[in-house]
Amino acid sequence: MKLLAKSDYEKKSKKEIIDEFFEEVEKRDEEIERLKKEKEKLENEVKKYKNPNTPSSAQHFEAKPVSRATGKPRGAPKGHRGATLNLPEVDEVIPVRAQECENCHGTNVEPTDTVRKKTVISMVKPHVRILRYDCEEIRCLDCHTVTLAKHDDIPEVGIYDTTIQSLVNFFKFKARMPHSIIVDAMNNIFGVPMTEPTSLEITRRASQKLAPKYEELQEEVRKADVVHADETSHSVMGSNHWIWVFCNAAMTLFRFNKERGGPIVEQTLGKDFKGKLVSDGWQTYTTYTKENRVVHSRCWAHSLREVKFECKKKHSDLYKWYCDIYGMVKKGQGYKQKKRRLRMLDNCKAELVMWVTTAKVHKNLRKLAGLIENGGDDWLTPILYSEVPLDNNEAERSIRPFVIMGKVMGCLRSEAGKQVYETMMSLVSTWKKQNKNVFYTLQNTL
Repeated sequence: MKLLAKSDYEKKSKKEIIDEFFEEVEKRDEEIERLKKEKEKLENEVKKYKNPNTPSSAQHFEAKPVSRATGKPRGAPKGHRGATLNLPEVDEVIPVRAQECENCHGTNVEPTDTVRKKTVISMVKPHVRILRYDCEEIRCLDCHTVTLAKHDDIPEVGIYDTTIQSLVNFFKFKARMPHSIIVDAMNNIFGVPMTEPTSLEITRRASQKLAPKYEELQEEVRKADVVHADETSHSVMGSNHWIWVFCNAAMTLFRFNKERGGPIVEQTLGKDFKGKLVSDGWQTYTTYTKENRVVHSRCWAHSLREVKFECKKKHSDLYKWYCDIYGMVKKGQGYKQKKRRLRMLDNCKAELVMWVTTAKVHKNLRKLAGLIENGGDDWLTPILYSEVPLDNNEAERSIRPFVIMGKVMGCLRSEAGKQVYETMMSLVSTWKKQNKNVFYTLQNTL
């Protein structure tokens, strides 16, 4: 606010001075209001990149704890099994003889009867063969039909055998390589002549042949006892679509949908689904479970991140309280007696109600409190059903390869590509979870 000199005050009347003062106050209030709106706008922009759902790759983690004894970062905890490679049996022993001294290069040497063994994994360079099948034509003397002789190794379509087809699909959907890199590997490493359109066509043919397997997988998901669900955006021909995953520890099913809502959950699981659905609480899942009376469980990992983000700095007591409620639910999940479970259920329900009521007192926590309140009894499902996990991490892990592939290729460039990726990514992920060798399973299935 501008200050006036004493002479200026003497020249002005008392009314003029008061009017100027309030005019300056109004300008200051307008400036403060403008800065508040600008601050709120900037905070909303920052929330797009820094929020409870920010991926781990964009988060700044604290430094690893340092050991007091050595002063170095701590390694694996005690009892960690490690990841030492178990080598297969030796196929060939190659004796290595020394003819001269490594020090002075003298040839007057003799063996000391000590042999140091060194195991090396070696790969023979792939050998590509060009085969020609001369198929004999025959005529049936009974029905006069002309047919050709068949051979099991002749592909139904194209000129590449099942081994090459399996390699292309393995590289694309397991290794998540672009077609340009696949073609480069096939040409330079394996000596197989191939172009990018051919690589793309091989994946399309594989998805068409394995479509019945995909339908069988969907039926198995519908019969599962526990199903995790999640969704993420994915671009198709420049238009935003959503890729949905329905999975558990033994299977994975991917489905594309133009919308984040709609009947996609009911179309996938059906109206007669008898299992339990675990999700992050998106409205689509809640609507489906209520309309079809399906047991629903909310993900505690999501809510813990939300509460930590909003409460840890300014309302640490509420964050600690919420963590204690989570501990109660986890403890109740481990109870074997039904009475103890029901007693813990009532206690947790009362604690959640009190927590929500307390959080609503704070203006900045009302939205968070509403999110927790809308979950209702779905937060406590693991107490009644011990087989239901407390988080939705299974779906998060299952959908991650699709997210990585989306970052590599950018977007799908055709509607037909959706069916290819749905089928192949679902089957590859399922085979991996079932500890099957993906390459040999492809080779035996195609």
